[in-house]
Amino acid sequence: MKKLTALMLAMTMVLTLFAGCGKSEPEATVPAQEMPASALEILETVWADYADEEKFSIIGGNIEANIMDAPGNYDMTYAENMTWNLLVPEDQIANITEAASMIHMMNANTFTCGAFKLAGGSAADFAAAMQQAIQGNMWMCGFPDSLLIRSFGDTYVVVAFGVNDAMTPFEQHLTAAYPGMETLYSEPINA
Repeated sequence: MKKLTALMLAMTMVLTLFAGCGKSEPEATVPAQEMPASALEILETVWADYADEEKFSIIGGNIEANIMDAPGNYDMTYAENMTWNLLVPEDQIANITEAASMIHMMNANTFTCGAFKLAGGSAADFAAAMQQAIQGNMWMCGFPDSLLIRSFGDTYVVVAFGVNDAMTPFEQHLTAAYPGMETLYSEPINA
């Protein structure tokens, strides 16, 4: 009888051990990422994540209304100029309701970034038009190495191109600030 009781207790302990180890903690849920309030907020958030030693001289906004050493709003009064300084195809400008930019002060080919709020339509279509324009650009005064285009739903699209030394930290800080953004293009530029 003692052997039977000892065997039953041992079996109970084994079953309890298996049952206890089989349980898993409930998965932590990642809170939904809030939609940025503006295109400028996206770039300001990313730039604020840079350490001082990582930062380089930038100009924000457009030439007619620029900000030194910070991202800036692109004055939509001069939207047609987005074609030559942010490489936005002319037929895509009407799809943009607001924009912000940050561009390397010495050479735009070293680093250029635009954040765009779309009027509607597809972020994928806008991104495809931007990818084509950037890959088809005739570069002067240096060549950018890579292109990155990410979207926040169909509302915001961030487009950046430049040399890898500038693009790698930008991509890291963009990911840290907005991990939910979808990567639409991340590729070398065919110069």
